[in-house]
Amino acid sequence: MCQGGRVMPVLAVSEAKNKLTSIRREALTGKEFLLSDAKRKEDQPVSLIATSLLDELCDENKTFTYEWTDIPNSDQEYYTLWNHETGVYGVGKTKTEAVEDYISNIEEYTDVYFNDLPYYLSPSGNTRSHYWYLRRVARCRGDKDALYKALALEEIAD
Repeated sequence: MCQGGRVMPVLAVSEAKNKLTSIRREALTGKEFLLSDAKRKEDQPVSLIATSLLDELCDENKTFTYEWTDIPNSDQEYYTLWNHETGVYGVGKTKTEAVEDYISNIEEYTDVYFNDLPYYLSPSGNTRSHYWYLRRVARCRGDKDALYKALALEEIAD
């Protein structure tokens, strides 16, 4: 396999187990290793790459955008915040409550999504593109400050 004219190292899982510490060190520098399973020839290789590099690449083009689809008026009394990329909503009597509800809903969706990846990553479905957005939510591990930053919510709430 080639990238930029250079061959990416392909290692068998058994070889990678024996060299894991040194492979991890090299991966931290940005080098990607492809791990293959000799026992399962039909399986695709898996990449070992620095998480920080993956985060950076993921975050570059994946921004969260929002729309207030409902604002209190004479017909209804709630704010509704809608995320364009995932379709997740948040509802509340104030903008802050709607944002908090949205955070709760996207965390719940993230849990459901990552607990059934084969279903949600199916090419025939419409949720495959949610992966990179929800990965950012999962990486926050429930930290509200980190979520506000990762989800670009600092300016949305009152």
